[in-house]
Amino acid sequence: MVFGLMRHRMKLIVIIVSVAFVGTLLYAGGVSFFSGKGGTVNAASVATVNGTDISYADFYQAYYSIVRQQEMYGQSITGQMVGQVQYYALDQLVNQELLIQAAENAKIKVEERLVNERYKAIQDNYPSKALFEEDLRNSGLTSKELKTLLRNSLKIEALQTQLTEGLVVTDEDIKASYEEVNARHILIKPEDDGDEAKTEALERANQFCEELKAGADFAAMAKEYSADSGSKDSGGELGWFGRGKMVESFETAAFAAKINEIVGPVESQFGYHIIQVTERKEAAGEEFEKAKSELRDKLLQEKTQAELSQWFRELKETAAIEIKDPGLLGQKMMLEGAWQEAVDAFKAAILANEADPYLHSSLGQAYDQLGEADLALEQYELAAEKIGTDAELWLVVGMLHQQRENLEKAVAAYRQASDAAPMNLLLHLQLMNAYEQLGEEELVKVEEGKIASIKQAYEERQKALEELQKAQAEEEAAKDGDESALGETEPLEAEEGQELTETDAPTLGENESGE
Repeated sequence: MVFGLMRHRMKLIVIIVSVAFVGTLLYAGGVSFFSGKGGTVNAASVATVNGTDISYADFYQAYYSIVRQQEMYGQSITGQMVGQVQYYALDQLVNQELLIQAAENAKIKVEERLVNERYKAIQDNYPSKALFEEDLRNSGLTSKELKTLLRNSLKIEALQTQLTEGLVVTDEDIKASYEEVNARHILIKPEDDGDEAKTEALERANQFCEELKAGADFAAMAKEYSADSGSKDSGGELGWFGRGKMVESFETAAFAAKINEIVGPVESQFGYHIIQVTERKEAAGEEFEKAKSELRDKLLQEKTQAELSQWFRELKETAAIEIKDPGLLGQKMMLEGAWQEAVDAFKAAILANEADPYLHSSLGQAYDQLGEADLALEQYELAAEKIGTDAELWLVVGMLHQQRENLEKAVAAYRQASDAAPMNLLLHLQLMNAYEQLGEEELVKVEEGKIASIKQAYEERQKALEELQKAQAEEEAAKDGDESALGETEPLEAEEGQELTETDAPTLGENESGE
């Protein structure tokens, strides 16, 4: 019952953001929902997209909807994840605004009837209208704003259709998708990038080809000579694969090969391949005819996805996007590997908001990527001390001190980590390993004790859960038994001194035909 209600409530968030374009093009596991109030100029904006502001109000609404969604699934957002998830929320808002602008520029209109139908579909997913309206209020939306969201969603769906209406899947596409080969190979890899090493590797590959054509055992030669560690122990076996799975030169040679033919050497960026195809699945016959319809749909979906992805990538690359919040800009720079720019952004963010300890840990990450180990440690320590109870930060501080052989400080940080998360099994396993490396036998025993306690608590919870599930199953079985017994009611007997009247008799079976 509780989970059923949670699922109903999740539908408001999920359906609000089921913009078809975002769902297929920018899917990321449950996007936050958006206010739909774009276009207003707001001095307190977190970013701008082609001159349109994204307000902090919209940003925090988007972020907290993600937080609520994760919590409903038992996956809370904590620690250093906060900054990353906040940037993700902002990026989704930017993407949403770009899509809405594109639909507006395409002059796409939608019928109000369709908006109302989709609104009603959301409302009908709730057990009652009152509960729907309560969730709407809690989400900070009015019915008018929800309809604006849905209107935008329909516009974007229409834009998607417009952009992909000319796509087709040919019979050749279907055949190529269906065909597969089962192959094995021997990889001869040059010892270095020099011409001499390449020539030597090619000569060896040619020699092995001749030996194989003369009847040498392919599997034995693969085990002895192949440089592909992933397949050599199995005699070079690669298994079945279709087109698009291997590098181009390898794929071309494999699909052109006859069964059991020795092909090669075939050059790729990995070296020289000797290939043997042992089986082939041809695009012909009854099975192929049965699979064609499903393959056509799958290929059309893939083509649509590729077309939309390319279109959106170009749209975003040419857009004027400015992130005004320095902390979020720092997260963006981190994702792009622009470490010095990330450092500069996080420094600016700390000046503006010294109270946020995770800005220091993010700055520490950026310094670490730049190889500035001492500056990284300094920032991580600041963050850990400001928060006090973040076990993961204390673990990082301890590891950095251990790397520098500051053993006393490492142990102190590890103790803080252990106290901060008494029920985190993975953390205590890491701490036990760290103490073993440091030779701290007493502390190893302490961690072993904590690990044993966590396992015991887990086993007790599992046992309690199993007993609860068993009791629920027995209750359901008893309930089903009671319901089935209703049709087998024993005749009523009058108590001594009491007549059984017509109205006392069971009425099951009466009025079954509605008469």
